[in-house]
Amino acid sequence: MKLLPFITMILVLTSFNFQVSSMTKKIHDPSNIKTVFKPTIDDKWIGIGISYGSYRDGESPGKNSVSTEEDILQDMMLLTTDSDVSWNLIRMYAADPASEQVLKTIKKHNLPVKVMQGAWLSSTQTNEKNEQQISEVIRLANEYKDIVVTVNLGNEIFVDWSAHKLAISDYPKYLAWVKRVQTETEVPVTLADDYNFWNKPWSQEIAQAVDYIVLHAYAMWNSQTLQNALPWTEKTFHDIQALHPTKQIVLGESGWATSAITSNGDESLIIGEASEKAQKVFFDAYRQWLVDNRVVSYYFEAFDEKWKGGEDKPDGIAEKNWGVFRSDRTPKMAVEE
Repeated sequence: MKLLPFITMILVLTSFNFQVSSMTKKIHDPSNIKTVFKPTIDDKWIGIGISYGSYRDGESPGKNSVSTEEDILQDMMLLTTDSDVSWNLIRMYAADPASEQVLKTIKKHNLPVKVMQGAWLSSTQTNEKNEQQISEVIRLANEYKDIVVTVNLGNEIFVDWSAHKLAISDYPKYLAWVKRVQTETEVPVTLADDYNFWNKPWSQEIAQAVDYIVLHAYAMWNSQTLQNALPWTEKTFHDIQALHPTKQIVLGESGWATSAITSNGDESLIIGEASEKAQKVFFDAYRQWLVDNRVVSYYFEAFDEKWKGGEDKPDGIAEKNWGVFRSDRTPKMAVEE
């Protein structure tokens, strides 16, 4: 090979690599991201949140249960008073009486808790029911404006595997809902969905419409070992950020179940150890990464909920065992003192 062409080729490749490197740096440059959701109390950042359901054993959404003020107050004390691990930001999923009871309790007792209030949207509901959820979430956001700091419109409603998935043909209707809530409330509006939606080209239109993105990323459901759980989560977060470089990404769900029955349907995907000890390892490492990188998040979840996955199913299935507290409100290893 002649020396001059060889040197020229090296210079071209070097230039190309520099351009790619610069482009990648630009994609991941935090200055490109429009940060619209900065939850605080008295100017203190409270971005490490948790998903919360108030239902006790024997209660469920299917029964239209509304937990007592006393039970909710106990939960809020458990979540907010520990000096080492506490949460002042919670996520709720439906604009219904159960959620409003929580908001009423927070307001009545002037509790240091802010809320992401969800609207439960589903293809298995009538359009009237979905519209009612939109109207109710608007009402709650305005009536409890000192508590509700953001609104989420739908939970896993576009990812392919969702049992309540909306169709792509529903995009115009959904975008109209987003615009309506943005117009009629004073808080950021978002959608919470799995990374396997946000990594698709057709997520771009939704991403541009919402104020920021809420990302679900479960290492456990994606056949990751405990050792690889945090690296996988971090990579997934950065992959989605690269696809939506100007949007703030909030981690809306990620966690580690303390029990699983691998013969139970999708639980065959779980290869990581399902135990309290394993949950603590993931919880500690994940929480530290969130704090170090100042990523707003909602750990999944606060309390085990026995209604999930079917009340007739064994208590050992994963769906019932994501909490850092048991359903009787006793702490698991992750939050034990």
